[in-house]
Amino acid sequence: MTANSGYEVGPTSLLSRQFLQEIWFFRRLIGLFIWRDIIVRYKNTMIGAAWYVLQPLAMMLVFTIFFGGLFARYIGALPYPVFAYGGLLLWQLFSRSLSLGAQSLIYFGPMLGKVYFPRIIAPASFVIGTLFDFFITAMLMVVMMLLYGITPRWTVMFVPIILLFTLMFSMGCGSVLAAVDARYRDIRHAVPLMIQVWMFCTPVMYPISYIPEKWRLLYALNPMVGLTEAFRWSIFGIGDPPSLVSLFLAAGISSVMFVAGTLFFQKVQGTLVDTL
Repeated sequence: MTANSGYEVGPTSLLSRQFLQEIWFFRRLIGLFIWRDIIVRYKNTMIGAAWYVLQPLAMMLVFTIFFGGLFARYIGALPYPVFAYGGLLLWQLFSRSLSLGAQSLIYFGPMLGKVYFPRIIAPASFVIGTLFDFFITAMLMVVMMLLYGITPRWTVMFVPIILLFTLMFSMGCGSVLAAVDARYRDIRHAVPLMIQVWMFCTPVMYPISYIPEKWRLLYALNPMVGLTEAFRWSIFGIGDPPSLVSLFLAAGISSVMFVAGTLFFQKVQGTLVDTL
């Protein structure tokens, strides 16, 4: 490793022994960063974590009022409010982890030039930390299922796998955006718009059956399509399972994006500090 402006360039290979040893050595630092992020987000707020429940709840109410009548006939026996909140639950995890991961180097900027740690820890800690918000918002999902008499099925065992691929995809995308944002500050302004448009290209408020058959393969190139459909099916166990094509595309693209994004981040990390 070489020092430059207080910064040390780490290994660029994700599978190198040196890189894995560094991640293991700094494992407690990852936990500290995650805990610090949670504390900072909830500090000096009157209702604390409830803010992360109000956002999907408000959107669910808006979707139900304006789109419930339109899409209800496409979702079978599942009540539309539960359908919409189920999609928003996973989408909020993805959008928050992507947004925070993309801005992670800005938050860690003052620290990066003074002390060495694997820089990939910066976006990773934010991405992993969003699971805390997810479990809080999931509590309302449990309440809604009880109110509507929906009993979880055996398919709920697939939820951790779906969450893993969702975080892998957001980690890969967030790592690329964080590295680019260090040089071009337009990224931080473009990400919220991109996320908003992306949501309408994902079956959050509507089922995939609403999309014409001839466009579904192209539509499934968005990994969040297969992940969102699989998430709903795994929680509620109602309706047809997502197609194998959408599942394989979601898993494959998420895995490739995770590897490619983190490799790109590792490759350019040596130039990041001077541009922040």
